[in-house]
This record gives sequence, structure tokens and C-alpha cells, in this order.
Amino acid sequence: MELIGTSHQFLTDVLRKDYRPEIFEMIEAAWPRVPNPSIAWLEPRITGLLRLALISEQESRYLTDPPFHISEEVKKRDPKTGKEYERTDIEIHLRHHYIKGQKPYFVFESKRLNIPYGDRVKSNADEYVGDGGMGCLSEGRYESVLSFSGMIGYLMNGEMASAKQAIENLLRQNVDKLHLKPTSEIQASQFVPKNKKLGETYHQREGMSFIIFHIFLPVSRQR
Repeated sequence: MELIGTSHQFLTDVLRKDYRPEIFEMIEAAWPRVPNPSIAWLEPRITGLLRLALISEQESRYLTDPPFHISEEVKKRDPKTGKEYERTDIEIHLRHHYIKGQKPYFVFESKRLNIPYGDRVKSNADEYVGDGGMGCLSEGRYESVLSFSGMIGYLMNGEMASAKQAIENLLRQNVDKLHLKPTSEIQASQFVPKNKKLGETYHQREGMSFIIFHIFLPVSRQR
């Protein structure tokens, strides 16, 4: 698919390298370093451990001068009132390239999916798609139109197909709200087409086209 508009144009003016494939690869490689999450653990706890694992993964790849600075729970404030209005789950900044306004290169929001409760499973897809999930990214509340953004889904029962189906059902119901174009399905990644745990949705808002990336990380009860 060819995207139209001027999304991320400032990045192509500044950067000669696309770091997105490396970031996706690092997240997948770091995930096994995370202690197996308990069903009772909430997103901030899991994400905090994922950040630590990402730092360890990066340091194992770069003995000196790694390219990324990785932060969690970064506050966003209204520039007029100083009031906090959002917190990003994970921000990845480039250590050797300054982006105006100290904006991150990549922002992630994370949500649990397929949460077991006794003999039933809560999909939690409404939280993933809703205002506190994809809604933050599609509306630019994380400045995601000016940087790259994505969702991380923690598959608490390890099962991806049903989680993805539940998300896509809600995407079809929220096409306008999420500015989805031209499809409401999660498409295969342009970076790793055969990796089913990585996908993309396409959006257009105020004449600007952008992608929200999706990474699904399964929790294994055996690991």
C-alpha cells in the first residue's frame, strides 16, 4: 500500500537510517528476558520489565555507544496550564539525533489482551482499541503523527488469533473515530511480512497519512 501525505517528512530530512526494523527486532528479542508475567500483573508492571529487558538487549548488541534511549511512563503536559494529560508507556529516543521539541522517535502504548479469569477469558480489545489505546495514537495525543507509534499487546493466555479477531471486529465499528483508511484489518508488516506477531493499520487524519504498528507478545505459562 502506498501512503499519501507528508507524514514523518521531517524525519527523512534529518535521518538517513530507518530504525523501525531494529526496534521491532529488539522488542521480540527482549521479550524472553521478561520474567513470565502473572495473570494479576497490570500493564505498567509488565511494561517496566520490558523496558529493562530492552535496555539489556541493546547493551548486548552494542558494547559502546548504543543508538537508543528508552523511557517509560513519560508525562505529557498542557503547555499553557502545566496539567498532565497523558503518559506514554514506552518512548524510544535517538541518542545521536535531535528531533525538534525533544519528541521521541517512537512511542508505544501497551495493553493486556485475552486475560484469563477463572474459566473465562476477557479479550480486553475494547481497551486496546479505545481512547486509552489506539485512540491516543490516532488522535495524536502522544504526538504520534510527528513520530512513529505502535501498540504492544500482551497476550496473557498466549493466544493471538482470537485477540486479533476481537480487535479487528472493533476496528470495523470505529473506522471514522480511528481515521482508518482504506482497510480496518491489521495488515502484514512491510518490514517482516512473514512475522504474524507484527502488523500495521493505516490511518489518515487532517490530510496526513500515518501507520500504527502492532506487536503481539505471547505470555507462555511454561517459560
